[in-house]
Amino acid sequence: MRTPALTSPSARLRVPAPPLPRRRRRVLAVAAAAALLAGCGAVRLDTPPPRPASPDAAEVTRQDEAVRAATIEQTVSEVTADGAVAAVLERVGAHAEAHTEVLGGVWSPWPEGAPKDVATPDVATAAPTAEPTAADVLALLTAGAAAAREAALTAGDDAAAAAMLAVSLSRSGDAADLAAATGAEAPASSAAPLTPQALLERGADGPTVLVLDSARFALETVAARSDGTARAHAADRAAYLQGLVDAALAAGAPDTREGAYDLGVGEPGRDAAGAGQGTDGEAADPALTTQQAIAVAAEDRLLRHWTFSLGLVGPDEREALIAAAEDAAAQVRDWGGRLPALPGVG
Repeated sequence: MRTPALTSPSARLRVPAPPLPRRRRRVLAVAAAAALLAGCGAVRLDTPPPRPASPDAAEVTRQDEAVRAATIEQTVSEVTADGAVAAVLERVGAHAEAHTEVLGGVWSPWPEGAPKDVATPDVATAAPTAEPTAADVLALLTAGAAAAREAALTAGDDAAAAAMLAVSLSRSGDAADLAAATGAEAPASSAAPLTPQALLERGADGPTVLVLDSARFALETVAARSDGTARAHAADRAAYLQGLVDAALAAGAPDTREGAYDLGVGEPGRDAAGAGQGTDGEAADPALTTQQAIAVAAEDRLLRHWTFSLGLVGPDEREALIAAAEDAAAQVRDWGGRLPALPGVG
């Protein structure tokens, strides 16, 4: 079993890149062979034009999600809005652009022009209607979040699964924000806290105990310094995390707990008091109170850990971890934080 680092890694994603170079090499190889045969006087005039190789399942999924991201970006650019809706749409467009990039871009055959007599269908990334509205963007985000989630469940590669989950979480958060700004009904959520049983199936290890216990400590601190609903929310969440810690220790996980923790969760550049970086890599939101920022940092750490944990289980065991990552992302938002373009990895 691989043991996660103390801080779940957020290295650059290695998603399957579009196989353009291989296809180009094939074209060059065909051309070279034709030239060789021409020198021997044996060129067949009825040889069919070269065709791109058929994509595998991973490339089809990658392309589908890249097309969705590009379509969302294009649709947003054509929507006229102002006020809160315009602000959300600006963020949605930026996120979609980041998704297109991390997914490797939209692949099209023969980008420099198809050979003569070869028909190449266009890849459609246009807005779904002639005059799109915020409702159209909301529909694209909702469908896109579900599609990326399914791709995360079935991806054959760990990094691809993490990338698809990040895209799904981002689209879900953006859809919720846009629904709130427009007064539309919020999309349904499949988020669910990780159960002790699912934790043991993932594997209870020392680093996980430390992640859980540090988040528990942070939220207990928030509860002690708050009142009302914030106090109750933080206390309930801390008790839930304590239950996971207890289950892990009972199953034989090393006791790596510490007496106290950095309330910024010990991550460089992440100052929970709001003086450093926020969860979206930008300056921390000055509107967050210190207690909100502490809670956001703790939940962000859980989000990263559950995303990283996808690489420790098979596709059949990903559902619970994906739901837990969605739950942590929802907690980040509930405490007033914003999700970045690539939650859990970015």
